Amino acid sequence: MYLFLGLIAVWVLLDLGWGYRKAKDKRSYLVKSLAGMVAVALIFFLFGPFFMISPIKIGYSSLVSTDVTVYYPSVRTTQGKQIFEMAQQAVQKNRDFYGQVDHTKVLVATSDLDMLRFGVYPKGNGGGLSWGVVIRESRASWNIIAHEMSHKNLSKVSGIAAGTLKYPRWFDEGLASYLGSMDYYLKPNELAREVQEGRYQHNITHWQGLPGTITWIYHTFYGSGAHLIYGQTYLMVKFLFDTYGKDKVYQLVTATPQANFDQAFLETFGLSVDQFHQEFLKSI
Repeated sequence: MYLFLGLIAVWVLLDLGWGYRKAKDKRSYLVKSLAGMVAVALIFFLFGPFFMISPIKIGYSSLVSTDVTVYYPSVRTTQGKQIFEMAQQAVQKNRDFYGQVDHTKVLVATSDLDMLRFGVYPKGNGGGLSWGVVIRESRASWNIIAHEMSHKNLSKVSGIAAGTLKYPRWFDEGLASYLGSMDYYLKPNELAREVQEGRYQHNITHWQGLPGTITWIYHTFYGSGAHLIYGQTYLMVKFLFDTYGKDKVYQLVTATPQANFDQAFLETFGLSVDQFHQEFLKSI
């Protein structure tokens, strides 16, 4: 979404400059252009991706605690209260690993259109933004909320800005799924069958940076499928926790800002990512 908004901003500025050069009445052109930009910005805040940070939320109410704020459609009070309870449980699961976590905003979406206009993938269960979490009401669970919160908290604790892609997708998504106890994608024996039948993604640890993110998206939504990709990475990170413990995994999180991920992994666990991956494969 950030790339998309950035491209729009660049296009608008270029178009504004070009139009200004050609305009005969430059003052009138600037006034009209700025008025149009203000109108678009207002739409983005009232109905679009900045809705969560807008001071005005038409049709929405909120529930607030020390740790979390949930914005939900005003006509869906019961569902709003249920998701509020889920969100508080999700915060606790994140705190158990990350320690102190920031106050988190959770925005409830009720449709594909809501998901899209709020700035996340329209077919997903939820999505994370710099300013909070969007969750689909019909699929809401504390697991999914905890998963999305993890992405935000990983960025905060490590000091690595969200979107820099310094963490490979297998670790970022696997850690989020582990903290969300999302063990329902695949059991170890089911993953073993995926290995035997050739569907397992053996090169998943090399999906890094922007190309790796694109590969992840392709396999998740159009190729291998979310059950295999999320199930595989959940079990990989679970094996990491089971073998080395929570403190060691947290040490990796805090070590990565000072080195690239593969180097930090080697220094933390005493083996390379590929060696770890082979140990994981043996375990299943």
